[in-house]
Amino acid sequence: MSRVWYLFRAASRGGPGRSHSPTAARRVRAGVSVAIMATMAGGCGNGPTTHADAAPPPSPPVVLDASRLRLPLDPYLLTPRESEWVSQAYRRPLTDCLRRFGLTTPERPVSTGGPATSNERRYGITDPALAASAGYRVAATPSAATPTPPARPTPTGSADPRLLDVLTGRRGTVDGHPVPNGGCSGEARRRMTVGAPAVSDPFLAQRLSQESYGQSGRDRRVQAATHAWSDCMHGHGYDYATPLDAAADPRFRDGPVSRTEITVATTDIACKKQTNLVGVWFAVEAALQKPRVAANRTALENIGRTNEIQLSVAKGLGLG
Repeated sequence: MSRVWYLFRAASRGGPGRSHSPTAARRVRAGVSVAIMATMAGGCGNGPTTHADAAPPPSPPVVLDASRLRLPLDPYLLTPRESEWVSQAYRRPLTDCLRRFGLTTPERPVSTGGPATSNERRYGITDPALAASAGYRVAATPSAATPTPPARPTPTGSADPRLLDVLTGRRGTVDGHPVPNGGCSGEARRRMTVGAPAVSDPFLAQRLSQESYGQSGRDRRVQAATHAWSDCMHGHGYDYATPLDAAADPRFRDGPVSRTEITVATTDIACKKQTNLVGVWFAVEAALQKPRVAANRTALENIGRTNEIQLSVAKGLGLG
């Protein structure tokens, strides 16, 4: 899972922690709503629509908690938890196939945790309670150590020259044994998608979602809301051009969560609420996704049906 949390690149106007007068802070906060409304109104006029601008409702919904947001493409995408269940289920037939050749499944990368829902951090952090204890982290404390698993045969790993041949099926036979079409990976996929419709581009929904995210971030209404958020942070003494800059602050990267990180994170969320950055961004992106869904309806429905079948297999294995 490598969901993108924010779009913009760092463009800091100065170092965090700069102090400002209360009068200046009030001026900044007073101008935020005016800037947002003026920009949204301008976006809904009769002028030409640029490629970067969608046509969301004139008044975007007031949103802070992004975890419950549903975008038009979401029905065709697995959630992070569903992706984990399907991944675990896929490894069952993959392991069975490799075992027939005396091979073991390559070690799976250890999951370090992530957002519980697909859109939870799509537009930055939005959970005040979590930010008050964890800052920009997914959890306040590291996950409990995983118990040591029982001893098992040493994995063959990528060092075994046969592994790639068996996984991919690039050779018809290995050690005199026929390799399934597409290798063990192909066999595992087929066992996970019995009865599924043909899908020519399994990554279509992900690609369209990434495109709409990038395009929405370039929309002038989202940029105006982001500038307003930055001005709000500036009024509290923090110089970050975008939410990405705040989350990427090197002071918050490692070690225990500091009081400074918590203060910045909670201020970040308060400024999102004040400027309705999440609501504006969501409205713009939802408007961008609707025509994409309409133009790819059949292909997306086939992907959605395939996802349902894979989830059914996972649940049949006791996952999910």
